[in-house]
Amino acid sequence: MRTIKDEWITVSDGVRICADVYLPDGDGPFPALYAVAPYQKDLLHLPAVPMFRFIETGPMDYWTGHGYAVVIGDQRGTGRSEGEFELFGPAEQRDFHDTIEWIASRSWSTGKISMIGESAYSLNQWLAAAQRPPHLTCALIYNGFTNLYQDAVYHGGIYSMGFLNSWSTDLVRAGAAIGGGVPPRPGGVTADIIGMTLDRPVADDWWEQRAVKVEDIDVPVLNIAWWYSVGLHLRGQLDGHERLTRSDKRLLVLAGTDSQERYHRTEFLDAYVRPWYDHWLKGVDNGVMDQPPVRIQVANSGRGPREESEWPPRRAVPTKFYLHPEPARAVRSLNDGSLTTTPPTHPPTHPAGQPTAYDYPHPEWTVGTTVVADGIPQPTRGILTFTTPPLEQDTEVTGKITLVLYAESDRTDTDFHVKISEQKAVPRLKATLMRKVAKNVPPPSAMVTRGWLKASHRTRPPQPIEPGAVVRYEIEVWPTSYLFPKGSRIRLEIANGDSAVADGLFHHYYGHQVGRDAVHHDADHASYLVLPVIS
Repeated sequence: MRTIKDEWITVSDGVRICADVYLPDGDGPFPALYAVAPYQKDLLHLPAVPMFRFIETGPMDYWTGHGYAVVIGDQRGTGRSEGEFELFGPAEQRDFHDTIEWIASRSWSTGKISMIGESAYSLNQWLAAAQRPPHLTCALIYNGFTNLYQDAVYHGGIYSMGFLNSWSTDLVRAGAAIGGGVPPRPGGVTADIIGMTLDRPVADDWWEQRAVKVEDIDVPVLNIAWWYSVGLHLRGQLDGHERLTRSDKRLLVLAGTDSQERYHRTEFLDAYVRPWYDHWLKGVDNGVMDQPPVRIQVANSGRGPREESEWPPRRAVPTKFYLHPEPARAVRSLNDGSLTTTPPTHPPTHPAGQPTAYDYPHPEWTVGTTVVADGIPQPTRGILTFTTPPLEQDTEVTGKITLVLYAESDRTDTDFHVKISEQKAVPRLKATLMRKVAKNVPPPSAMVTRGWLKASHRTRPPQPIEPGAVVRYEIEVWPTSYLFPKGSRIRLEIANGDSAVADGLFHHYYGHQVGRDAVHHDADHASYLVLPVIS
């Protein structure tokens, strides 16, 4: 492998973009793979481990060893590139177009070009493809997203503080100024990323400029997504696949939590990634276009990807699970409510038809909405839960999910944080022993997916709610494909906040909320969760 350091590429407005070129041994010319992000190309010597989550290009020597040139660029205003970083703005998007055409003009290039990389690299690939550079031959978009506002920064209108604080400080600003040992400009980022996003809490033209115009993409696309990536990548990847208009699009969705590691693993690249490039960039007749349009790996199933004819699967049956106030005897929570396929029959005037109210902030909340008792986190103790009885058979949920919620608030706005979890089956004797030994130990569970909505964002433009009025909300819960085993329970959690303990990097800004909300579940206001069930 030969390396050309610090190639300077002058783009259409005169700004110079800095890139490194990795070439295979031999004379060439070679098809090329282009990667660009605000993560400093000069840091790619670091290992691809979770501590360095921004190492997301895959192994250079793998690609050059298979006859591909690789170009790694610093995004405008980051690393060594000139200009100002404007959070994936129009100028940066034009840079991607211009760089692809620069690559096509090199003597070592065949003029057939695609892109590589995960996360921000893949967001940039979505944006580049929508610019329609003439020499972009195909796209393979790995774990990216398409709408910066909805998918990453404001979930349902609620500020994703944990992720943005970590990303902008650790990966972009502090990492650029300190980690690479390069001067702040060029080599760092001067943009106030937190400020520019906090100043724009409502989707507007600024955000629209940074949303991918998926319908403009005119090249074949293989889209690889991961079910675990709730809060950042999953929604946009699936929405992007649906909106692509060409018939030669393909979708692969995988289970697991090791997308960075697998993207550097030879056997994974051999099986799922390189055949796409070989076909479109080298003309290899390897059968990739004979594969089904959709392959999904059902999480928690222990099985490999299976074939589907479309996403979402039309054969999934939308099944309503109604919220009930009767105790499920499932978990310690504010209400321990039930979730069944039987609709409520009691009118709102009946005692059994009264809503389930909750005050916030709860006095026991310790870290966000998580209660910590005797040093043990109890994520459900201070929130609402509605849980099914133990399932009588394995139940697969695959597709889009909606929570129809009738609720009232004594405020003019409130937040709804929704979570679907698998409450795992525990043998009765073991459960009894657990309760005796440690009363604060919650039952074992696994988070499946989440959804969010700020009440005012139920409409566009946002409008406040009337205090005391019962309002019908349709809350988008991010899609999933998950197998709930026989004996386990499906648990729905509802709160007006979340927690860094329970929700990790994707916890949200709580603000100064003080109030009372109530969830209705009577015959006139039947709240229900719609799950796509596959038999």
